[in-house]
Amino acid sequence: MTTSTPETDSRTGHDHYHVLGATLSITADAETTDGEYLVLDMLVPPQFENGLHTHEQSEVFHVIEGEARLHVDGQDRILTPGTSGYVPGGEEHGFANEGDDVCRVIAVMTPGGAEGFFREIGQPTADRSLPDPVEPTAEMLQSVFATGEQYGFRFLGPLPERAE
Repeated sequence: MTTSTPETDSRTGHDHYHVLGATLSITADAETTDGEYLVLDMLVPPQFENGLHTHEQSEVFHVIEGEARLHVDGQDRILTPGTSGYVPGGEEHGFANEGDDVCRVIAVMTPGGAEGFFREIGQPTADRSLPDPVEPTAEMLQSVFATGEQYGFRFLGPLPERAE
């Protein structure tokens, strides 16, 4: 992955990135919030997961459309439109869209600063459209993991199977 210049959406002023098949729009970052938080507006394709990981920031996920699995500290919660889930800083967690429809999620991370990670691993795009589906290669994942370590992310592998 290479560092790239964002293409700012002239209608919203936000920058958008394709990240391993999802689209992330950065709507507020550390620079615009005095370092307090990062806000991501995410379009998450069907069958996408971000894997089990940790980072120092606390995080809130709020589902706007679709359904998502939030795995925190060994427990699963299904988030539906209008519901939110919280992840304490440093807690092992992961997020997945296990359904057949696109999921739209607002994620807020505090404090801010993780936007550098998403900007480095993402491919800038002029709009919020989803990219073609991506099957991440080992090389792509190693680049994401290495970049993530620079921002305090620790990747622990895929999400465990969901207990029914």
